[in-house]
Amino acid sequence: MITDLTFKTNSIFDSVAYDKDANAWYFSFADNIYASSSGFWRLLKANRIVFVSLDNGRQFGLPQPLDIVENIMKQLTGKKLTEIKVDKDTGDLTLTISDNIQIQIFVASLGYESYDFSFEDKRFIGLGSGDIGIIEATDNPELFIKRQL
Repeated sequence: MITDLTFKTNSIFDSVAYDKDANAWYFSFADNIYASSSGFWRLLKANRIVFVSLDNGRQFGLPQPLDIVENIMKQLTGKKLTEIKVDKDTGDLTLTISDNIQIQIFVASLGYESYDFSFEDKRFIGLGSGDIGIIEATDNPELFIKRQL
């Protein structure tokens, strides 16, 4: 397993996008920080579940299907990413955002990557089974691509 990875930041939320064909989510923040998820994630506010990635497009008896991208833009606009943390036991990723909001991205496969994120000059990849890969931008520039949404 990995050691504790925690990064403090003060980066303003920029945007969220969903690629339906790739079933991938992209969260973008200032300072070239991004996080992407190809697995299961959820957004909590005050420790209560507000959105779950698997619910995007579901109707649930609502007047129209749930548009999580639109709703997250409303929830996170003007908020700041304050901490990025990788759980040392499971490899799960938690993005802590101002106003008591968290995005929890879970390792969702024993063999496939579930997420990746950038911080400063490194790219961190949530590997299968909870391990993490780290790529230095200076060592592998072709693998360190800033996400454009």
